[in-house]
Amino acid sequence: MLSDIKHTVVPLPWQSEHWQQLHDRINQDILPHALLLRGVQGTGKGQFALAFGQRLLCSNPVGNVACGKCKSCLLIKAGSHPDFKIVEPESKGKAIKIDQIRDVVDFGSKRAQFGGYRVVIIAPAEAMNVNASNALLKSLEEPGAKTIMLLVSHQVSGILATIKSRCQSLDFPLPSHQQSVQWLNTVVSDPEKANLLMSVAGGAPLRALDMEQQEWLADRQNIIRSWVGVLSGRSNPVVVAEQWAKYPLSDLLTWLQAWQIDLGKVVSGADASVLNQDLMASFKEMAIICSHNKVFDFYNYLLELGSMASSSTNPNPQLLLEQMLIRWAGTK
Repeated sequence: MLSDIKHTVVPLPWQSEHWQQLHDRINQDILPHALLLRGVQGTGKGQFALAFGQRLLCSNPVGNVACGKCKSCLLIKAGSHPDFKIVEPESKGKAIKIDQIRDVVDFGSKRAQFGGYRVVIIAPAEAMNVNASNALLKSLEEPGAKTIMLLVSHQVSGILATIKSRCQSLDFPLPSHQQSVQWLNTVVSDPEKANLLMSVAGGAPLRALDMEQQEWLADRQNIIRSWVGVLSGRSNPVVVAEQWAKYPLSDLLTWLQAWQIDLGKVVSGADASVLNQDLMASFKEMAIICSHNKVFDFYNYLLELGSMASSSTNPNPQLLLEQMLIRWAGTK
């Protein structure tokens, strides 16, 4: 969670263009009151929001980034800056509640205690329930003086149109594979593993790093075996759902979506373009069972589940997995 970060943050290498644009706006005093940072999860939007918030509040920036040493920077790292607020779900996968947004409205209506900006980060913005979203509109329509709201979104379709229309958007596409691997190598220090992690993460570098830290590569082999087993009838969907319930639902669905794309390529005879080449044997086994239309019908279904999992509806993960795997068992 963003609020757990207790150090000074800098933008990532592939974010330099956005960073320079916003820095120019600071110098011209023309910052918008609300920015919507949108793109797939794992591109570093949250890190960018943190870095920009710290930069806005820093009293002695160095090289266009926060110094990390002034009183403001130290208070942010301690989690006690009076002009800096991070709003997140109370636990992963839960909704952002109306009381949390009411605090934001109250926060934005007051003058900055340090006399500069007041910064609010809401992440992920699509986690706001309907009541919370409606409550936020007041602050977006009547922003306080020098109050900047940074809304981070992995699934922009889950945000009310009235909120989106009141924000300026910054799109964060996936960086190039070369940029991602070069950056990941500085952390992982194993080029072969970095390449594999980037493939597994679908090109999202921070998702790749998270997988490395959680040692998901070993679990990945178990998950693909279960996925093949359910389709072939060797594994019970309900039992597999119970085993998978320990994993973050959004991560599971992201993997399955990527695998379904690769499976579609194998079914179509485009083996060379498969991203997860190390799983080719599993894709070949499933391609014998699945038709091309069934593969992509199920991919669309996985996208629907992904939107549901990232929304504020808060579905029951195990029940959703059971329903999904039972449907997968019938995909022939």
